[in-house]
Amino acid sequence: MPAALDISAYPPDGMEVRLIERFTTLKGRRILEVGCGDGRLTFQYAPTAREVLAFDPDRASIEDALDEQAALGVSNVDFRVGSIEHLPARGAPFDIALFSWSL
Repeated sequence: MPAALDISAYPPDGMEVRLIERFTTLKGRRILEVGCGDGRLTFQYAPTAREVLAFDPDRASIEDALDEQAALGVSNVDFRVGSIEHLPARGAPFDIALFSWSL
């Protein structure tokens, strides 16, 4: 019997990070990720980032991200439930803002 196809709307792991890094480096940067979902992309670049604030309005997705964060032992990411509309105008400075699959 043939193997089941892994069909996903998302590109393979690493592809988005490689595309982003064609234009800028993520290494050592403070990153704001808007619409992080369950952290699928976040966990791909977090090992090289200085710190990450990743948020999403879907509480269940953030809970999944927090579970994965604990399992992986990732300490430089702060996952929060929220949306860009409620982000303070004067917050922490970020080097890069990422919007991937969030619009």
